[in-house]
Amino acid sequence: METNNKVKKDLRFDSYPAPLEQVTAYARKYSQTAEVKGHHFTQLVVSLLLKWAQGLSWKTAYRVGTGIGNLLYRLRLRRDVAMTNLDIVYDMTKTPSEKERIYRESLLNLGRVIVNYLRLPYMGSEFWQNNWDWKNVKVLQDAYNRKKGVILISGHIGMMDLSGGKMGMSGYPAGFIGKKISHPVFNKLTLDSRRAMNICAINYKNSAIRILRGIKRGEAIGMALDQNMKPQYGMFIDWMGKPALSVKAPAMVARRTGAAVIAGYSYQKGIDRFEMVVTEEVPWEACPEDPEKEILINNQNQADAIQRIIYANPELWFWIHRRWKNQPDGMSNPYK
Repeated sequence: METNNKVKKDLRFDSYPAPLEQVTAYARKYSQTAEVKGHHFTQLVVSLLLKWAQGLSWKTAYRVGTGIGNLLYRLRLRRDVAMTNLDIVYDMTKTPSEKERIYRESLLNLGRVIVNYLRLPYMGSEFWQNNWDWKNVKVLQDAYNRKKGVILISGHIGMMDLSGGKMGMSGYPAGFIGKKISHPVFNKLTLDSRRAMNICAINYKNSAIRILRGIKRGEAIGMALDQNMKPQYGMFIDWMGKPALSVKAPAMVARRTGAAVIAGYSYQKGIDRFEMVVTEEVPWEACPEDPEKEILINNQNQADAIQRIIYANPELWFWIHRRWKNQPDGMSNPYK
């Protein structure tokens, strides 16, 4: 436990941004951790990759990330999936060459994410303060200081987890929900990277109590809305013009807690420059006469906020994901 007098023993937060020491202590206490038994060769390879990546200059790291993206493009990584998705969203409003450009640029972004994820979580507080810009931070700060909790909604956009890193290293405690990665070494890498950025990693299985307790303590909860869900865990909404299963949890938690719902993302704007963007707060639309319809309406409103980000920045979204895999009865899987 931290001994700094700025850090409360119960780690609850009075105002935001909170002292960095308190947020760090909070993340150490409440984040999921993992240990690895065996897999010694893979652990060695990952350790060497981390050391190599952290030793790169900014210019070299950017070039390496771009090179990885170009390699993935030449390998046509899930190109059929990406083109199906682009056809669903844009149909004839974009030419084949425009769709090809979006596909390529999204893979370039993915390549840079891979390199950044091996480097940036471990760069210390000066990096998060000096190399980042933050657009509309007051929207987030005001939401936190209402003391009813915050739900952060985003997706597989831009720098993904690094958005939480900017928040956690700036005095805004946050927990991100995610699935356990099947390979234990890479699962540990993800959890360790999040903790290093003051993000609390939360396993999505049986996470309801953990989410509610986190919000009560003053932690924001981050959820990705663009994942294909199993029918028992989600509900169908309109996603960029076609039905898609979406997680219900953000709307359900917001109704139960009164937490503010904030949409945003982060992206790399230069070789050593990044920006965190808060786009909007999504207001709650009440429908007390029909609780299920109320969840559907607000689920759609929240998804629309993320779709606006994607429409404005299509090159930052991960088009290689099978977003529309599950369809309502009578509608076919577009990837078959």
